[in-house]
Amino acid sequence: MTVLVVDDDEGSRLVAQAAVEKSGHQCIVAAGGDAAWQLYQEHRPQVVVSDLMMPGLDGFDLCRAIRAAETNSYTYVVLLTSHGAQKDVLEGMKAGADDYVSKPLDPFILHTRLLAARRVTALHGALADALDEARDSNERLAEFTGRVSHDLRNPLTSILGYVELGEMDGEPAPEEAAEYLRIVGKSAGRMLSMVEELLAFASIGGSMAWTRLSLAGLVNDVTDDLSVGLRGAGAVVECEDFDFEADESQMRVALQNLIQNALAYRRPGVPPVIRITGQPAGAGAVVLVEDNGKGISAGDRRRVMEPLVRLHREGDPAGTGLGLATCARVAAAHGGRLEISSSPSGGTTVSIHLGAP
Repeated sequence: MTVLVVDDDEGSRLVAQAAVEKSGHQCIVAAGGDAAWQLYQEHRPQVVVSDLMMPGLDGFDLCRAIRAAETNSYTYVVLLTSHGAQKDVLEGMKAGADDYVSKPLDPFILHTRLLAARRVTALHGALADALDEARDSNERLAEFTGRVSHDLRNPLTSILGYVELGEMDGEPAPEEAAEYLRIVGKSAGRMLSMVEELLAFASIGGSMAWTRLSLAGLVNDVTDDLSVGLRGAGAVVECEDFDFEADESQMRVALQNLIQNALAYRRPGVPPVIRITGQPAGAGAVVLVEDNGKGISAGDRRRVMEPLVRLHREGDPAGTGLGLATCARVAAAHGGRLEISSSPSGGTTVSIHLGAP
């Protein structure tokens, strides 16, 4: 930690500095409250050890200024008080101090106070990080809810509109009724597909069953499920076997989404070639899926990992925008991350980084 020692008595200041540095912390010193306040604003130390009676700002005023200036970080304040000065201790605590040490200073006592300070400031830091993450999560949730509402509203409006049109026509001609029903059925199918993908997306990251997997075996199962689409596109799937640990069902979902993306976003007239490999990465592993399709521009790569984000490029098929978001969630559930880059053929390489169980 960085510790600011404030004392107008040089001898006391040197004793405190030596004790702080012996405890393994960086020490900065000030001979008065005004200088200490300037140093605090420049360095934002985790701990301030301050005398009470000093020229300029006294210890009480310095403590109040520190508390008023704090944002996400927290500074642990220890006051140096005269022996038996209970009134000063009480006033210091009311001003926002966390602890006190009586003078003359005992280096061992200060060392124990710094141990407590480290624990408290670490907990405050973890809490601040959790609050930031919660705020960010709430913002993403609000954005996600807006996208879901928008994407489900369109087919629902279509369904209601054609039902109303059928009622207004009284008894429409058979061909008109058939067309209305076809449009209603298609719109309802889109809604059902989106709801199913949303449920699948929400289920990722629940209970994890880590097991030893063969990448080739997993890819073989997925390609069997997608065999009709692969044959229709003339696709070739190449896989180098690799053993790694992960949740089998979630990895199957990720690979299925990535292979389907390679089929959906292939180049016109170019049969898809999909290459899947794996390699160790620290204590975990990384699984790479490369294709020779349209690719994703560098500016869109982070955006397409957000739920319900679609690029709307010319010639792209309709989709829910949940495929890559689901893969990113699978990677996060495994303690890793998803990365998107260009493949050697100009297509897309998606890297699923996995942590260790």
